[in-house]
Amino acid sequence: MSTLDGLSVAPTTLPSPRRAIRMVQRNLLVYKHSWTVIFTGFFEPLFYLLSIGLGIGSLVSNVNGISYVAFVAPGLLASSCMNGAVSDGLFNIFHKLRYKKTYDAVLATPMRVADIALGEMLWATMRGSIYSVGFLSIVLALGELRGPRILLSTTAVFALPAAVLLAGSLSAMALCVTSFLRSHEDFDKVVGLLVMPMFLFSGTFFPTSQLPSWLQWVFQLVPLYHGVELLRALTTGAVGPSVWWHVAFLIVCGALAMAVAMRRLERALIK
Repeated sequence: MSTLDGLSVAPTTLPSPRRAIRMVQRNLLVYKHSWTVIFTGFFEPLFYLLSIGLGIGSLVSNVNGISYVAFVAPGLLASSCMNGAVSDGLFNIFHKLRYKKTYDAVLATPMRVADIALGEMLWATMRGSIYSVGFLSIVLALGELRGPRILLSTTAVFALPAAVLLAGSLSAMALCVTSFLRSHEDFDKVVGLLVMPMFLFSGTFFPTSQLPSWLQWVFQLVPLYHGVELLRALTTGAVGPSVWWHVAFLIVCGALAMAVAMRRLERALIK
């Protein structure tokens, strides 16, 4: 046994995938009669694509040799993954943890804290993946039916697995951040100081090379930047060795965030 803040708790153990799936099933049952809520986060990047990608994009000749809509689409795909992670990994889990006390009841079963954390991360990843599938379908249809083409290379078939990886990494990070929140007021700090700057400055709407050099270095430590660069390389065909660096960054950051989240949730839930 280990001691945390004067309380004896069992050491963190590895989660059981079989038990973690039970959390996913529980969330599916909860959303059974309000499933339309899940799709709300899909529309924001879609509206950005239609208004900025196609609207303002018609006023921009090209960016780095490709059409503006082809440039901005992978960035908005990455933001779809972030929407799923923030919606469930941040807001919903916070309410379950601090107000609904959902996990207190769950822990009365054979479920453990690590199982809960993995299950919630998987659910948030599923939500981000659903957004990604819908967004990619719209992008493909717009490019083929309306033109110009938005997915410029056959390597775009790997964009969905890459989006799932990004959604999983961001979901783990959202779960980690949630474990540090104490009140609703903290949401303003997270959205204003973390989510919104990532959305605006991670290369979603313009190349990060336009930023001051010191700020470029800062955002190269931001997970969404690596997701945007990875997806843009796959959808445009500009695939090089750097894609493996982006993949490795997302995996390592997601794994570290998950480890921290499990420990902190254990401290919050086991008394």
